[in-house]
Amino acid sequence: MSGDIIIKKLETADLDQVSRFRMKDDGDKPLQKFLRRDAFKSGAANLTTTYVIKRPDAPHVLAYASIMCAEIKLEGAYPIDDKKGAERYSYQPAVRIARLAVCQGCEGQGWGKTLVTTVIGVVSLSIQPYAGCRFLIVDAKRKSVDFYRKLGFRLLDTAENRALETPLMFMDLKGG
Repeated sequence: MSGDIIIKKLETADLDQVSRFRMKDDGDKPLQKFLRRDAFKSGAANLTTTYVIKRPDAPHVLAYASIMCAEIKLEGAYPIDDKKGAERYSYQPAVRIARLAVCQGCEGQGWGKTLVTTVIGVVSLSIQPYAGCRFLIVDAKRKSVDFYRKLGFRLLDTAENRALETPLMFMDLKGG
């Protein structure tokens, strides 16, 4: 990761660089398709907000993450010890990383970690001061579970979740 980079919300001015975003694996093509065809419309409809990493001189976006409001059903798998009675609520407030992808040829350079760190900052500075939000969640592809685990996410430890193709992982933003 070297040189000047820009991390920003997706805007219409970025669409040319978005159209050149490519993913190597066929299983990741839906991530490519979302960024190229749907991310801007999804943002305009207030369904997701997409953040991109670019270089001023690059012909394409290097990586992106889309986030949305969500909730997590902990099912007793994780205690909230600092709020007596929190377990009586079935769901807890969260922000979901709905999509995170790194462009072909840019993998392994820290862009995914940079985006997760950016999302944590967005939640901490722009959401938590105004609305309850305790968790950051992601439905991780099996090949990405270790990536998220290294960043501090935990697998929701239920039999049903462990059996999913994209198991739910979470991070307690309170630091627990």
